[in-house]
Amino acid sequence: MNPQWNTPPDGDFARYVERLTAQAAQPRGPVQEGEHGLDVGMTHQHEVQPARQPQAEARQATMGAGLGRNLLKGLGIAWMLALLVLLAADASLVLVVALFAGGLWLAYKLKHLVFPPGVENWKQWLEEAAKRQQQLQQQRKRNSK
Repeated sequence: MNPQWNTPPDGDFARYVERLTAQAAQPRGPVQEGEHGLDVGMTHQHEVQPARQPQAEARQATMGAGLGRNLLKGLGIAWMLALLVLLAADASLVLVVALFAGGLWLAYKLKHLVFPPGVENWKQWLEEAAKRQQQLQQQRKRNSK
């Protein structure tokens, strides 16, 4: 049973949603007397301060990088399982080598998802990781004194 108050008069929900979206996107003035004022205190998209946008973009980039890393981990695990299954099933050696080579090629092409920005190769990444580890150890020694 569908109540009448939540149904557009002509039954065209798509046009109804487009109209509501267009209304919400328009800038609003101060709340007039008699208006509901439910969005008082909320900032609309066109009112967002530019100083906050880089932080939000950085947060999204970090989340995207985490998602990319998790996706690559999942692909790597699936790749290894496929290789093990093929080896256990006595599949053709050509097929196993082709899957192995394809996985290595894909890892090479997607390495930019694993590396932080500015890191181009494994050697640079390992050097930076070693530097971070040394800095952490030095900080722990200073804090323990």
